[in-house]
Amino acid sequence: MTDLAQHQQQNYSRRYNTITKAIISALAFTPLWLSAQENTEQKEAEIEVVTVTAQKRVQNIMKVPVTVQSVSADTIEESSSILLSDVDKFIPGFEFTDSNMTQAGITMRGISSPNISVGGDPSSAAFYDDVYMPRAAQNVIFSDMARVEVLKGPQGTLFGRNAAMGVVNMVPNSPMPDFEGFIKASVGTDSLQRYEGMLNVPIADNFYMRANLLSNSQDGVVDNIAERSWTDEEKLWDLGERGHDAARVSFLWDISSATQFQIAYDWDDLEQGPPMAIGFSEYAYNGGKDPFASKAEDDVRNGVEKRDMYGVTAKLTHEFDDNWSMKFVASYRDWETVNRQDEDGTSDITRYFDTSNNEDSDIIYTELQLNYVSDEINAVAGFSYSKEDVSQTTELNITSDTAARLITGELNSFIKGGVAEQVAAMIGGNTDAHAEAAFGPDVTFAGAVDTFFAVSGFPMDHMWNADEWAGALNALGFADGIMAAIGMPGVPLTADIVNATGDITYDVVAGQLGLAEVMGPGYGGQWWQESVNNTGDFTNWGVFADVDYKIDEKWSVIAGLRYSKDEKDFTWLIPKNTFAQIRPGVNNLLFKEVNMSASDDWDKVTGRLVASYQIDDDHMLFGSYSTGYKSGGFDSLTPSNEAFEPEDTTNFEFGYKGILWGEVVANVSAYYLELDNLQRSIDSKAPGSPQAVPTIINEDREITGLEFDVRWFATESLTLGVVSEIRSTDNISPDFYNGEGDLVEATTTDSDADLNYTLTLDWAPDFDFGVVNFHIDYVYLENTRDNEPGLEEYKKQVKAYFRDTSLLNARLSWANNDESIEVGLWGKNLFDERYVEGIGGLTADVLGTPVGRINRGLETGIDFKYTF
Repeated sequence: MTDLAQHQQQNYSRRYNTITKAIISALAFTPLWLSAQENTEQKEAEIEVVTVTAQKRVQNIMKVPVTVQSVSADTIEESSSILLSDVDKFIPGFEFTDSNMTQAGITMRGISSPNISVGGDPSSAAFYDDVYMPRAAQNVIFSDMARVEVLKGPQGTLFGRNAAMGVVNMVPNSPMPDFEGFIKASVGTDSLQRYEGMLNVPIADNFYMRANLLSNSQDGVVDNIAERSWTDEEKLWDLGERGHDAARVSFLWDISSATQFQIAYDWDDLEQGPPMAIGFSEYAYNGGKDPFASKAEDDVRNGVEKRDMYGVTAKLTHEFDDNWSMKFVASYRDWETVNRQDEDGTSDITRYFDTSNNEDSDIIYTELQLNYVSDEINAVAGFSYSKEDVSQTTELNITSDTAARLITGELNSFIKGGVAEQVAAMIGGNTDAHAEAAFGPDVTFAGAVDTFFAVSGFPMDHMWNADEWAGALNALGFADGIMAAIGMPGVPLTADIVNATGDITYDVVAGQLGLAEVMGPGYGGQWWQESVNNTGDFTNWGVFADVDYKIDEKWSVIAGLRYSKDEKDFTWLIPKNTFAQIRPGVNNLLFKEVNMSASDDWDKVTGRLVASYQIDDDHMLFGSYSTGYKSGGFDSLTPSNEAFEPEDTTNFEFGYKGILWGEVVANVSAYYLELDNLQRSIDSKAPGSPQAVPTIINEDREITGLEFDVRWFATESLTLGVVSEIRSTDNISPDFYNGEGDLVEATTTDSDADLNYTLTLDWAPDFDFGVVNFHIDYVYLENTRDNEPGLEEYKKQVKAYFRDTSLLNARLSWANNDESIEVGLWGKNLFDERYVEGIGGLTADVLGTPVGRINRGLETGIDFKYTF
């Protein structure tokens, strides 16, 4: 057994305390004794009819001729889900990454969206309560959620811009005429505490209120043992520590039998540990050898992830007659975020690096929708408008000790250039042929320069190392002048003299070279901040029409068009670094000073054409052609008058929906999608740049895939399900520099088809002593990260980064006969599988400090719910 495997086994054993063993035993063995009591006679399954509003109409999901899946409130509860990242496993081709809650990302059919730039938009749109949710607002906690709908493929016709790859539509419950409510508590692994409550009250015969609250907190998965020298007053978060509260109150007024008005207020408060930064370098805790160690050193100053958000949404619906109706939606949402995180994963003050994205934004969204329904026609048309004001400050914070290390790297490059000139002068040229003639066969010019560079005592690791600095001054020829200036001519310059003279030798060199950035250790322990300040004024409007025409009892056709218009005004302000107040004359190391603005606009007509054939009441075939659009934008960290290009998608899809043998519900689709100008965010270190920064590049993708969602109602009490996808992607990338500064030439990559699936079992046997439900799901995700263009070497060294994902989750619940009291036992990742979920490289090249994040591992808990 390897050291890593042994360590993991020890961790695994320690975590299995008595309570955990009891819960897992209950989950694992309950089906054995339940099966003995279940009636083995199978009855014809009662198949649930799921209602969706995916096409801006209320429809039976099995009659909608598009690829759409819905996660119900029951599934949300049975899987102990509170976020989109908890339910994505139930929908093929859909992933939601929220390790960074305020910069979460939707991945649809393998296409993810960069969310670090406020100048851009996601490729898949998120809607909550009929309202578009921008970047930092997407990640809504599930408090009293009715269902989640996911539409895949371009949805530009009905949902407009930023729906190039699909739409996530979150539908909360609305107020009802009946009095009802519940309170619920969950406790579990890592001190999980989750409290939820809902109250629905009919205030009058035609006026109702619904209010709900959810609070979720949990300790971290890794103990943070960093000892920070600068302050003891700030909270030191453990890695993975969570804290999220949300509430909603809504009122529904039945003005008449034909008219309804609803207004809702949403409040969201997130304050938790910053995004995880496990160090993978030799300078990290335990040398970065074990990514799953129980301890880490995250010394980020003021580290936290916060979001204060509220929203107000008003909706007016009116039925003019049996055919015509309308809906008007108006919303205002405001949020402030702070996301300050460690970027080096060490407690080494000479490698300290943190970033903070601070956003203060708001959006106004309105939509007017008209519907017409007859025996042959189901049509919707409308107009939408949104205006978003964004403001973001991106901070890059280092210590002066780190700055000195970066400057050391620049000095090394400067000195190496001088060595190259000396070698070239000595051998009469700078080619490999000159090197071979002077030094022998197989000697390259670069190799010769490296040899002379090393013989001279270079490179320096840090210029505040007195031995290295003294050697550099002697090699550069500064030593004699310095010794004469301090009154010691002819005396050799040594490390002892460097130490004794403090900053004097550094200041002499700074004056000689004209570089105030060369500074002595007397400036140690100071903060050096560079910031990029962005503002944006984004306006979008669109008009759309979509008609579903029933040709006869078998054939139907849908045709839709939308015109979208986007306008974006964007600014960049990059001031001088804060350290210049302490040492005048120092220039920015990371970003050049800039004060500029840019504007651009885009418009697009998108559409769809869908044909469906209803074989009989239980079987339908459909085919579709659709186009999608995502507006262009600006890279918040790279000032430029040139905006990056908008994304365009074209999708061909064929599908089947049906009920087989009265027991099996099947939803199958095959598609071919072309995506032009994918706006991909990478860590890039361009020539002359001291370190990598997130950068937007445009790529093209061609995707072929097969998705299916099958549920077998085996008996009245047992349902088995499988959702899966097989996807193959051709990636066409331009030239770009990766996070290590290597030029990755333009390539076309054909990736192998990857296979992902989720298996589910839901069992609700009929007992006299109450209602029992048993849910289990198994998730498998094939890892295809080795297909990424320009994959950096430091990522290749972390084998756990390339592991396939395999997770087993379960929940067993019991409720009394009237279902007023419910108790549930649940477990997530029951086999305690551990994975490296991501690796970042902003500091990998210049500081040698890549960082990453890991999953939580085994979680178990218990729920208590009282319904009234």
